[in-house]
Amino acid sequence: MGINMLIGLIAAYFIYNDAKKLGQPFFTSLLWAVASIPMSIVIVPLYLLLGRKPNIDRQRKADPDIIDIEATVVEETTPCPMCGSKVQESFLVCPYCKHTLQLKCQSCGNEIERESKVCPYCQSQIDYK
Repeated sequence: MGINMLIGLIAAYFIYNDAKKLGQPFFTSLLWAVASIPMSIVIVPLYLLLGRKPNIDRQRKADPDIIDIEATVVEETTPCPMCGSKVQESFLVCPYCKHTLQLKCQSCGNEIERESKVCPYCQSQIDYK
Protein backbone atom coordinates (compact mmCIF):
# COMPACT_ATOMS: atom_id res chain seq x y z
CA MET A 1 0.00 0.00 0.00
CA GLY A 2 2.81 2.45 0.85
CA ILE A 3 4.69 2.02 -2.43
CA ASN A 4 1.48 2.45 -4.45
CA MET A 5 0.78 5.73 -2.63
CA LEU A 6 4.34 6.94 -3.29
CA ILE A 7 4.04 6.10 -7.01
CA GLY A 8 0.66 7.88 -7.05
CA LEU A 9 2.12 11.02 -5.45
CA ILE A 10 5.04 11.09 -7.90
CA ALA A 11 2.61 10.64 -10.81
CA ALA A 12 0.36 13.39 -9.42
CA TYR A 13 3.30 15.77 -9.16
CA PHE A 14 4.38 15.01 -12.74
CA ILE A 15 0.85 15.30 -14.16
CA TYR A 16 0.06 18.56 -12.34
CA ASN A 17 3.28 20.28 -13.49
CA ASP A 18 2.94 18.97 -17.04
CA ALA A 19 -0.69 20.10 -17.32
CA LYS A 20 0.16 23.59 -16.03
CA LYS A 21 3.07 23.81 -18.49
CA LEU A 22 0.71 22.96 -21.36
CA GLY A 23 -1.65 25.77 -20.33
CA GLN A 24 -4.43 23.75 -18.74
CA PRO A 25 -6.62 25.57 -16.18
CA PHE A 26 -5.84 25.11 -12.48
CA PHE A 27 -8.83 22.87 -11.71
CA THR A 28 -8.24 20.62 -14.72
CA SER A 29 -4.61 20.15 -13.68
CA LEU A 30 -5.64 19.50 -10.10
CA LEU A 31 -8.32 16.99 -11.16
CA TRP A 32 -5.82 14.95 -13.22
CA ALA A 33 -3.30 15.03 -10.37
CA VAL A 34 -5.73 14.05 -7.59
CA ALA A 35 -7.25 11.26 -9.70
CA SER A 36 -3.79 9.82 -10.37
CA ILE A 37 -2.99 9.31 -6.67
CA PRO A 38 -5.27 6.29 -6.00
CA MET A 39 -5.48 5.01 -9.59
CA SER A 40 -2.14 5.87 -11.17
CA ILE A 41 -2.11 2.70 -13.33
CA VAL A 42 -5.31 3.87 -15.09
CA ILE A 43 -5.06 7.68 -14.95
CA VAL A 44 -1.44 8.18 -16.09
CA PRO A 45 -1.97 6.41 -19.46
CA LEU A 46 -5.31 8.22 -19.90
CA TYR A 47 -3.62 11.56 -19.19
CA LEU A 48 -0.81 10.82 -21.63
CA LEU A 49 -3.34 9.94 -24.35
CA LEU A 50 -6.09 12.50 -23.70
CA GLY A 51 -4.84 15.25 -21.40
CA ARG A 52 -1.59 16.33 -23.05
CA LYS A 53 -3.19 18.69 -25.56
CA PRO A 54 -1.85 22.25 -25.31
CA ASN A 55 -4.53 24.82 -24.58
CA ILE A 56 -3.80 27.19 -27.48
CA ASP A 57 -6.58 29.69 -26.68
CA ARG A 58 -5.23 30.19 -23.19
CA GLN A 59 -1.70 30.69 -24.48
CA ARG A 60 -2.92 33.34 -26.95
CA LYS A 61 -4.69 35.25 -24.19
CA ALA A 62 -1.60 35.08 -22.01
CA ASP A 63 0.73 36.36 -24.76
CA PRO A 64 -1.02 38.92 -27.01
CA ASP A 65 2.16 39.40 -29.09
CA ILE A 66 1.69 36.00 -30.73
CA ILE A 67 -0.06 36.33 -34.07
CA ASP A 68 -1.25 33.14 -35.72
CA ILE A 69 -0.98 33.74 -39.48
CA GLU A 70 0.35 31.83 -42.40
CA ALA A 71 3.05 33.64 -44.32
CA THR A 72 2.42 33.99 -48.02
CA VAL A 73 4.41 35.87 -50.59
CA VAL A 74 2.30 38.65 -52.06
CA GLU A 75 3.33 40.03 -55.40
CA GLU A 76 1.93 43.41 -56.29
CA THR A 77 0.25 43.11 -59.65
CA THR A 78 -1.34 45.65 -61.94
CA PRO A 79 -3.28 45.19 -65.14
CA CYS A 80 -1.50 45.88 -68.41
CA PRO A 81 -3.06 49.00 -70.00
CA MET A 82 -2.95 47.36 -73.43
CA CYS A 83 -4.16 43.74 -72.96
CA GLY A 84 -5.46 43.76 -69.34
CA SER A 85 -3.33 40.79 -68.16
CA LYS A 86 -2.03 40.91 -64.59
CA VAL A 87 1.67 41.75 -64.50
CA GLN A 88 4.05 42.56 -61.66
CA GLU A 89 4.55 46.25 -60.97
CA SER A 90 8.30 45.90 -61.42
CA PHE A 91 7.99 44.64 -65.04
CA LEU A 92 9.20 47.04 -67.71
CA VAL A 93 7.38 45.26 -70.55
CA CYS A 94 4.19 43.17 -70.54
CA PRO A 95 5.24 39.54 -71.18
CA TYR A 96 1.93 38.84 -72.98
CA CYS A 97 1.58 41.69 -75.48
CA LYS A 98 5.09 43.29 -75.29
CA HIS A 99 3.61 46.68 -74.39
CA THR A 100 6.11 48.99 -72.64
CA LEU A 101 4.88 49.47 -69.08
CA GLN A 102 7.58 51.75 -67.68
CA LEU A 103 9.34 54.17 -69.98
CA LYS A 104 12.97 55.02 -69.34
CA CYS A 105 14.93 57.89 -70.79
CA GLN A 106 17.43 56.76 -73.43
CA SER A 107 20.01 59.28 -72.17
CA CYS A 108 19.94 59.12 -68.36
CA GLY A 109 17.90 55.93 -67.66
CA ASN A 110 15.43 57.54 -65.24
CA GLU A 111 11.77 56.56 -65.35
CA ILE A 112 9.58 59.03 -67.19
CA GLU A 113 5.86 59.42 -67.64
CA ARG A 114 4.22 58.31 -70.87
CA GLU A 115 2.90 61.82 -71.64
CA SER A 116 6.32 63.50 -71.34
CA LYS A 117 7.89 64.95 -74.44
CA VAL A 118 11.15 65.91 -72.70
CA CYS A 119 12.99 64.08 -69.91
CA PRO A 120 12.59 66.16 -66.71
CA TYR A 121 16.00 64.97 -65.45
CA CYS A 122 18.33 65.51 -68.41
CA GLN A 123 16.12 67.56 -70.80
CA SER A 124 16.67 65.23 -73.75
CA GLN A 125 13.90 64.63 -76.30
CA ILE A 126 11.80 61.51 -75.75
CA ASP A 127 11.79 59.19 -78.74
CA TYR A 128 8.77 56.83 -78.59
CA LYS A 129 9.16 53.63 -80.53
